[in-house]
Amino acid sequence: SSRSRGDRPHLPKCTRAPRERRAMPETKITDVKVPLPWEDAVKHLTRAKEKAARQFLAIWRANKDRKDLELRWGEEIEYMLVDLGEGRARAALCADEVLRRLGSETGGADPTCGAGWRTEYGNMMVEGVTHPAFGPGLDEVLKIEPALVWRRLEVERIAKEVGPSIGVVTLSAFPLLGVPGCMSPPAQPSPDGEVSQSVLCPDEATSPHPRYQTFTANYRKRKGCKVGAFIPREGVRDEERLRPDELTALPFELARSGNRERDPVPGHIYMDSQAFGACQCCMQATFLARDLCEARYLTDQFLVLAPILLALTAATPFLRGLVADTDTRWPTFKQTWDDRCQEEISRVRNSRTSANDLFIGADLAENPEANAAANDIEVPIDVPAFRHLQEGGLDPLLSRHVAHILVRDPLMVFDDRMDIDDSREADHWEQLQGTNWGTVRFKPPPASGDIGWRVEFRTPEVQITDFENAASVAVIRVLVGVMLEERWDLVIPASLCDENDDTSGNRDAATKGQFWFKDSFGPVAPETICPSKFGVSRRLLADICNRPDGIFQRCRAWIDRQHAVGKCSQEAQAVLDSYLRLFERRAAGELRTPAGVLRARLAKHAAYRGDGEVPEEFVRELCLEAAAANREGADSAGLRSELLGDGAP
Repeated sequence: SSRSRGDRPHLPKCTRAPRERRAMPETKITDVKVPLPWEDAVKHLTRAKEKAARQFLAIWRANKDRKDLELRWGEEIEYMLVDLGEGRARAALCADEVLRRLGSETGGADPTCGAGWRTEYGNMMVEGVTHPAFGPGLDEVLKIEPALVWRRLEVERIAKEVGPSIGVVTLSAFPLLGVPGCMSPPAQPSPDGEVSQSVLCPDEATSPHPRYQTFTANYRKRKGCKVGAFIPREGVRDEERLRPDELTALPFELARSGNRERDPVPGHIYMDSQAFGACQCCMQATFLARDLCEARYLTDQFLVLAPILLALTAATPFLRGLVADTDTRWPTFKQTWDDRCQEEISRVRNSRTSANDLFIGADLAENPEANAAANDIEVPIDVPAFRHLQEGGLDPLLSRHVAHILVRDPLMVFDDRMDIDDSREADHWEQLQGTNWGTVRFKPPPASGDIGWRVEFRTPEVQITDFENAASVAVIRVLVGVMLEERWDLVIPASLCDENDDTSGNRDAATKGQFWFKDSFGPVAPETICPSKFGVSRRLLADICNRPDGIFQRCRAWIDRQHAVGKCSQEAQAVLDSYLRLFERRAAGELRTPAGVLRARLAKHAAYRGDGEVPEEFVRELCLEAAAANREGADSAGLRSELLGDGAP
């Protein structure tokens, strides 16, 4: 039977198996527990990077001809734990206990009644992942929302076991992180401690797992000072705004002067701990490609789409109890995870969490003119690794991509893993690959196991409702299908893609931001692919997404074709239409993004004084309403309606 646009998803009846209490799940970075402190790790860096290059080469040789016939895919979402007891709103530092009770997996063969659970950086965060993966059929999108509903209810159930006042929300950032007294149990910053040395955020915000504590300390030691983000406040004067070179220099200047002020830079929200970036929540989707060539193709298309989905899901207007003049988490993430020491600033152009610097498509590798036009940014590489990879048979472009990753130092080195067999294990490659957090991640197969070439889409902000989160993932799934069939060519010069990533974090970027995009993007014959041969112009997202030949209308036409040939049910067609319509309305300005909704709500709140400071009373009400917005029978005139519009599903 078909489902109308206004119906809520049917939640399958799941039989709950007896719960087995298991140890806290691994973070999947490596098999061993505690990395070396930086002063001991330094002597291993060169060898670790050499081994990483050899490990990638071994993976490539073993899998370069691999074929996977079915599209398998999944998503991962991060949940925020909040303590709403005693009339307060505090970050609940109990994710370690929640994860111990959840175990590493729950459920069985159906992703709508199961999940994998992962440790995250913040001890108020729980990550849930699709388990098992979704299948190739387009009707699999009907499982996304029920899977998210089931997963959220499971986290809520366990959280209530841990503490009756613990709530679960999907806010992209806890608005009061860094405000004194915002944590439960109470914790204080440790500016003279051994971890972040933040004057704003207690180290207890970070997972108690030793690898995260050591990782954070190593980041600071490598940089030579603690990190610093400086996000413009709402109402900042133009003359107060910091230039990019000032942003990178300020952490070093504050360290030299011994400055411990909470607000050292007028007009800006100062955040001096990695927790401010890594304790923000997102929704990511990973897709198994048929082969290496297809994975490289999807990586390039995703790089152009990533800032668009980030702007359309913008949900982070509040940081450290203050109203920001940005709308997304990414500027904070990028600045708080910049480990470059001062002498590297001039030669390593960006942070580990900046947008990807290179397009890597196999078509570009075979077309020097197209490659030069697309990859117009000079990026540093690890020269010995580049030579080794080319001598091993990799093409220059893929060699350059890997060697660019290896410019960064490994920040988690394990002395008992320095002699592993590089033909069988890949700890060093996985550690370096996994600590470069771009907008898209090209994911080679693991050294062990039966998984092929994958691509991860990393930018969407987590949304308040299950419907919105399902929409983000489903739209990306549709884009994958239509791009592979029609062979879109979205590639633009990397420098313009970089500008788009900067634009995506701006306030109201979904409706006012101007994004570089191709005027014509396929289908085209591979031999004609070259960015210089197509017009590229700056346009509003309403034009890029909603016009008759825009990306969402192309998606709709493809869905209709799938339905016509029996590959998409009427129910899936209707649900996908409602998901696309959500983002079309945001681009057109008919609906606010979550960031816009939250700003408007704050402006009307009785406790808000109009001074740019977010009252705890507002945050508590927001958390209560965010949790209520996902319940059956949610108030049609409440937060859910503001986010989804009249007749909200």
